[in-house]
Amino acid sequence: MQILQQLIQGLSLGSIYGLVALGYVLIYQAWGVLNFAQGEVCAIGAFSLLVLHAELGMPVYAAMPVAVLVSMLVGYVIEFLSFRPLENANGTTRLIATIGVSICVRNILRMIFGADYFSFPTIFGDTPFQVGELILVPQNLWNTAIGFALVALLNLFLKKTRIGKSMRATAQDKEAARLMGINVRASLTGTFVIASALGAIAGMLIAPVYLFNFNIGATIGTKGYAAAVLGGLDFASGAMTGGIILGIAECLAVVFGSSEYQSAIAYIVLFLVLILKPSEIMSKKKKVEKV
Repeated sequence: MQILQQLIQGLSLGSIYGLVALGYVLIYQAWGVLNFAQGEVCAIGAFSLLVLHAELGMPVYAAMPVAVLVSMLVGYVIEFLSFRPLENANGTTRLIATIGVSICVRNILRMIFGADYFSFPTIFGDTPFQVGELILVPQNLWNTAIGFALVALLNLFLKKTRIGKSMRATAQDKEAARLMGINVRASLTGTFVIASALGAIAGMLIAPVYLFNFNIGATIGTKGYAAAVLGGLDFASGAMTGGIILGIAECLAVVFGSSEYQSAIAYIVLFLVLILKPSEIMSKKKKVEKV
């Protein structure tokens, strides 16, 4: 029963990691570079909600969409200042730029909020209830449901809407998309903004689970990156799959080992994937897809 309890907890954590990983995947497909500032966007979402709700007294359900908008605005600024000028630069230069943005944002958060840890009240309630021998926490159940729902909505958006199809076409071939009359610049920016929104939601969902400080972006960013590599950087569904596997692995480490091992699981998983199966678990032969 303890294992089942940890599996439920793992699904909750994994769905959050999957949202972060999905941000990595979206930007990688559109820009061809890993955005190591994605974790800091998650931190901005968490801190924005903290300020709006805890400091300004805004109701949490009203503060959440505002916090998402703040993160989307920050994402746009990051894209405008650091990604757009380097669009034609080599991959190494752009990768280093994302690391620089990550360090910059992290230190700005430290200057504003200090190095203290913050506890955040649960959004959906922390009073557990019992189902048989299982003890369930509403926050965990909502985290799982929201994570899967957002992935499903994103898939529908990308496949069924005109904007989503334009973003997919841009990710596949920018020059061909231009020839088809697609606004490639708007598609690239839109992809970045959507990834920022997903990161903000992930940051807000994980904030009540852990004590967090300015460095939470580095922690959740690393786990999101590990999930993205595990599931495959070419597949949106793989991002959530990788996140779930990572979340469950972390929780099972508590059962069969110690809670001290939990934070190391992401690095172990990342190391094993890169060494044993660098083509990712969701890899398959690439094929031409009409959008």
